[in-house]
Amino acid sequence: MKSFRLNFRRRNANKHGKVISDDLTELKKQKIKNKCKYSLYLFTPLIIILLFLIYLISPFSKINQISISGNGYIPVDDIKKEMNINSGDSIFKVFGHKNKLNEQITKKDERIEAVNFSFHGLNNLNVNITHYNQVGYETRGKSQYIILENGKVTNVIEKNPNDKKLPYIVKFNDRDKLKSIIQKYLNLPKDIRDNIRVISYTPTKIYPDEMHLYMRDGNRVIILLSNFDYKMKFYRSIATQLKDKSVINLEVGAYSFPLKNEKREYTPLSKIISQKKANKNKSTTNKDNKNVNR
Repeated sequence: MKSFRLNFRRRNANKHGKVISDDLTELKKQKIKNKCKYSLYLFTPLIIILLFLIYLISPFSKINQISISGNGYIPVDDIKKEMNINSGDSIFKVFGHKNKLNEQITKKDERIEAVNFSFHGLNNLNVNITHYNQVGYETRGKSQYIILENGKVTNVIEKNPNDKKLPYIVKFNDRDKLKSIIQKYLNLPKDIRDNIRVISYTPTKIYPDEMHLYMRDGNRVIILLSNFDYKMKFYRSIATQLKDKSVINLEVGAYSFPLKNEKREYTPLSKIISQKKANKNKSTTNKDNKNVNR
């Protein structure tokens, strides 16, 4: 009986000892895990900061190449100057500043509508330009400046204006009228646009929106701003029927006559009215003089 009790106690002691040993092992494992987690939380940010610092001093954080596309007639050197970004600059000069750069460049250069920045590879910069189209020239003094499709006039002198088939748009001091003629001009077929050499705003008392067009084929067109884009679409069919260089009047209806007969066959209506008034005043003066003499 005594031996049975002794064995029972030994068995219980062994069981309790094993349980305590297992608990101690589990506690040690948990402590190791906690230390690893603590070390991970402590060193991960430090490692990230260290890697970032290494990246900053490496060539990968610097812009390698700059590719500019969509610039059209705008010289690449002008765009680079306005961007003020060069190979070797930090890519963070662009990252986070794209909208600001776009606003800065479009304010500096009226020719540019928008600028889009993107990277390919690690550090190659792509710059895509959206520009306003050129529609004509404005003359200031002896220099010509480009008129854009949005109605603005650039401050860049055009060196070789005769190289492009763009018209000289003159005497449009009212910017709203300038925008109107641009929109109507852009509605014309390209062959007619290319044939227009000069668009001159020439208002009269009778027709305050009268314009004179000097064509590259030698003809001259008298037309109104209000129906310019509609009536000029008939120019091709009219011009092909002319034997001589002519004045084509499209103010009201349509008729033409040779340029050599212009003085004899064409007198502006406003001039006729002015002449009639002058003759009437002269006649009245003569009658008054006769009455005085009597």
